[in-house]
Amino acid sequence: MQGLPILRSTPQLRSRIRSWRAFGETVAVVPVGRSLHEGHLALIRAARGEADRVLAVVARWCDGRARGRPEPGAGEEDFDELEAAERVEEAGADAVYLPSAESLFPAAPVVEIHLRGLTDVLCGEERPERFEGFALAFTRLLSQAQADVAVLGERDWQRLAILRRLAIDLDLPTEVRSAPTERDMDGVAWAEGAQDLAGEDRAAAVRLWRELKRAAAAIDAGGDVDATLDAAADALADAGAEVEYLDLRDAETLAEVDDPAGDRPARIFAAIALGDLRLIDNVPLGEARNPLDG
Repeated sequence: MQGLPILRSTPQLRSRIRSWRAFGETVAVVPVGRSLHEGHLALIRAARGEADRVLAVVARWCDGRARGRPEPGAGEEDFDELEAAERVEEAGADAVYLPSAESLFPAAPVVEIHLRGLTDVLCGEERPERFEGFALAFTRLLSQAQADVAVLGERDWQRLAILRRLAIDLDLPTEVRSAPTERDMDGVAWAEGAQDLAGEDRAAAVRLWRELKRAAAAIDAGGDVDATLDAAADALADAGAEVEYLDLRDAETLAEVDDPAGDRPARIFAAIALGDLRLIDNVPLGEARNPLDG
């Protein structure tokens, strides 16, 4: 296997993309964390159907202005660049961009990105700077790459909604598209640390997905929203999870939904804690499969 082109600077990135553009090829970028797992690789495979060329962006997605706190798994010291390049190449990437922290997060930014109603709810209610920092980094990445498409996973739907709105409001040339959440056979979404769960914690993680599907099916059938969500939260608590939130919200605006029978797309969002591990997940209304499906 020939070595995948490894890009380390913005000039290298732009030069590579210009070479693809010279042949009329379209470009998709896939931003992923350094702790590569099957969920990340699935995004790269999905991007192959979205553009002629796929650029994997493997980075420490620190939230920059939020006192330098990294995303889970972002601070590992044993990151192997060559191994990462091999893995993303096997998944279908044509090049990998390994940006420095400085290229994504300026040292003392005066620009702030706040998306009203999107960055300050759900996971951002206690820590809106988490998304605001990522939004700034994402904007810089798209400015550097000028890609046609960016592919993100649906597990972190809030981030997806934020970045879609950002691209629209700033008239960025990149369309933000989504790929389905990659899951184990028992339904647990691929995420940093989730696949290491065992015993009661693993059972609780499985319960999260099942309770979300049960709740979606019940609401689709006309069930009371508050009673349905309360029952799901109680079931998760009984399984040993600490429920941070369990909400029904508009899929685009993330506003609370009063009428689930309306014509606006809606999703149920949840975040739970299992010891030191925090899991998020979501499911759409109107598309729920049988709640007992794997």
